[in-house]
Amino acid sequence: MNVLSDIIAVTIVLGVIIFLHELGHFLAAKFFRVRVETFSLGFGTRLFGFRAGETDYRVSALPLGGYVKMAGEMPGELAEQAVVRPGDLASKPRWQRLVIILAGPAMNIVLAIALLVAVYMVQFPRDSVLDQPAVVASVEPGTTAAQAGLQPFDRIIAVDGVQDPTWEQVEMRAAVSEDHPLPLTIERGGRIVHATVVPTSAQQAAFGIGVIPEMPVVFIAVTPGSPAQRAGLEPGDRAIGIDGKRLGNPRELTDALQKAAGRPVTLTLLRHGRIVEKQVSAQKQKQPDGSERWMIGVELQTVRFVHLPFGQALRQSLADNRRYSTLIIDLVGRLVTHQASLKTLQGPVSIADMAGQLARQSSLVPLVGFTSMISLNLGILNLLPIPILDGGTILLLLVESLLRHDVSLRVKERIYQAGFAFLVLLMTFVIYNDIVRVVTQRHQ
Repeated sequence: MNVLSDIIAVTIVLGVIIFLHELGHFLAAKFFRVRVETFSLGFGTRLFGFRAGETDYRVSALPLGGYVKMAGEMPGELAEQAVVRPGDLASKPRWQRLVIILAGPAMNIVLAIALLVAVYMVQFPRDSVLDQPAVVASVEPGTTAAQAGLQPFDRIIAVDGVQDPTWEQVEMRAAVSEDHPLPLTIERGGRIVHATVVPTSAQQAAFGIGVIPEMPVVFIAVTPGSPAQRAGLEPGDRAIGIDGKRLGNPRELTDALQKAAGRPVTLTLLRHGRIVEKQVSAQKQKQPDGSERWMIGVELQTVRFVHLPFGQALRQSLADNRRYSTLIIDLVGRLVTHQASLKTLQGPVSIADMAGQLARQSSLVPLVGFTSMISLNLGILNLLPIPILDGGTILLLLVESLLRHDVSLRVKERIYQAGFAFLVLLMTFVIYNDIVRVVTQRHQ
């Protein structure tokens, strides 16, 4: 059933993204009076449709996206015609062809912005930790951070050249440096220490390197009749220690309660600027998944979700998409210079796995946010100067503009053939790597 839901989810996600990409080409082509022979929802065998004017609007057998077939679009077609006809793409000025090609990626970028605006108007995550200085609360055993000698309460003052990074910047630098050395500069007890970590995909939940960030342990609610209330804990209390040991984040509190297994523990609290101590004993409580955990009956301050008005949502969406775009471009540059591994790339199998997981959640908001990210990726990656992709066509148009004449059809055919072969090899590697990654993760 999970596989079926994965297939349905990725079909919808990629279908919408690719369809709107082609719709951008279609609308621009129609605007400049280019003859559009086919507008297809899906690929492969034509199932049904209708003809309006010169265009066959159809639904095809494979529902993964769609395509637009413009007259005189491919070099081979022009070679067979011998002459360029009115209405052919090749008959239009280069600047018009450039606009038509750019319209596809532009539609994806607009879609990414619009979807994120919708998400933020429904629920915008305010995770203050990502905006905080990168101070380590704890280090997970066996991770690259532990191997590099990172310690609790280290402060990362530089990561890969970024000075005084926030946790979000650490996470982003780790994301684009998978399987490659990532230099860190650390302040530890007034001393400067240099370390190198190697981020891995298995540790993405721990900021890619195996560290837990320092964050305040604040009680925002106390359950009536709970051990916490009986012990005198109050909303607004900040737990800064347990049994004399400093607390760096909420996870350390819950771990300590599990280890105590119901025996009394002493919490050191910061309350209205005063230090107070309270003794509390956890009780076992059954969880929704059937397991039991030792709990004291407090609600901890975690990520809060708020509704942003349209103006704020738009500004936040533009800022986030700009930041994500920079990250994508940075990753491409690292791949070209061999500073990042090709294993960082994820293809349709990984997208299907993630889309399926998000689609099975109670809310569609995470899936919409994921669709926004994939749309942005498609829009930017399509602008890479690789033949077959929109960016390759744009580069060829710019070269022809500089030469002031068209490149020969024979040369164009060879360029497109080389680009097609390159993309087939790349996709074969990415899909194989996808399958290995998903199978490995599901069997861990």
